Amino acid sequence: MFLNALKEKFTMLTGGRPLFILCGMICGFCIMGDYGIVRPVSHSVFLSTYGSQFFPYVWLAIVPFNFLVVELYNRFLPKIGIHRMFYTILAVIIVVNTCAAFFVTKLPAFSFLFYIWKEIYVMLLFQQMWSVIHTTVKSDQAKYLYGVLFACGGVGGILGNAFSGTCAVRIGSENLLFGSLPLLAILGVAFYYLIKKSEVQETSVQKPQINNFMQGVSAIRNSKYLTFILAIVVVMQVTTTLIYYQFNEVLESSIATQDLRTEFCGRAFGIANVVSLSFQIFGSYLLIQFLGLRRSHLAMPLLLAINAAGSLLFPTFTMITAAFVTIKAFDFSLFGVLKEMLYIPLKQEEKFQAKAIIDVFAYRSSKAVASCLILLLQFVGFTEMINTLSWGSFILLTLWALIVYKMFKLKEEPAKEIE
Repeated sequence: MFLNALKEKFTMLTGGRPLFILCGMICGFCIMGDYGIVRPVSHSVFLSTYGSQFFPYVWLAIVPFNFLVVELYNRFLPKIGIHRMFYTILAVIIVVNTCAAFFVTKLPAFSFLFYIWKEIYVMLLFQQMWSVIHTTVKSDQAKYLYGVLFACGGVGGILGNAFSGTCAVRIGSENLLFGSLPLLAILGVAFYYLIKKSEVQETSVQKPQINNFMQGVSAIRNSKYLTFILAIVVVMQVTTTLIYYQFNEVLESSIATQDLRTEFCGRAFGIANVVSLSFQIFGSYLLIQFLGLRRSHLAMPLLLAINAAGSLLFPTFTMITAAFVTIKAFDFSLFGVLKEMLYIPLKQEEKFQAKAIIDVFAYRSSKAVASCLILLLQFVGFTEMINTLSWGSFILLTLWALIVYKMFKLKEEPAKEIE
């Protein structure tokens, strides 16, 4: 009786598409579970091989690689379709992750390239998953369904990080990567049914107005709405990267052993996912329900400004770790839900291709902006790097609040639909 009532309630909330939402939940779980394993390994091996001072250079190197991936994605998506594109990318990920398990700790160049690849492919998987979801879920459903979908990803991230955080010393960092392969296989099955039960129209992607990188850039430039979304994503990610660099500096100086660093990173990212999960299940819905989308977007930079102020006043290992965990928790939950809701009114090709430029290229390439700032500070000889970066984060969060205010002042139709 209870199970039948629960099933009916779930069917009603999902708009009569329970299998579609269930597959979206599984996809999110598998992507974040894979990332929860791969990220601590890549992070720790890179830190052991190159040191924290080299992070700005690898973040700069992400830009051309990122450009190439997004260009190929936008060029080939109309030719081979959404299905084949996803499974081509998935096959490449499986091959690279398997090779990394054998070579990432043996070849310095491979650890460098694997760090870049890890940064891009997870965003590419999420980009495709969310593009399919946006074509099917309506605005009135999104405020409670999107939090649930993000929460399933959070659970996957917690379990992936728990695996990394407890087994790295026991089996070795590189061997953890084999644990991502079953998750990627399940992801392939779940995505098949996700797209089968969606409202995606392959024909609208096969004859697009956007079929390369520059046309996607033009589409963003010609839309004030998309331009504001791009600006929000860039400012958020530059701020996150500055705090991430602070975290890496204190981590390198505090923990010297590679496998111990992997375990610490797994636990830190795991805590971020636990906090994120609570926001995903309760926080995002309550925030939007009581504040509305406009005020919720404004609340984000204001809350994170308090986080930046804490690092500025107390620049210790514990405080900087807490600041990093906090901003990552917001990134994976409240920011993610609020950002994804902004895409719902867009056309399908904008959701698949213009969105790829924002959520894959701009999202990761924003680290290059932060890298330039860090390298400039190093060049001019700043000794109080941690405090300087905290001030930089505080200024960027103020800018973010201003961008949100301007975006919701727009009179364009998409902005009206989402308020």
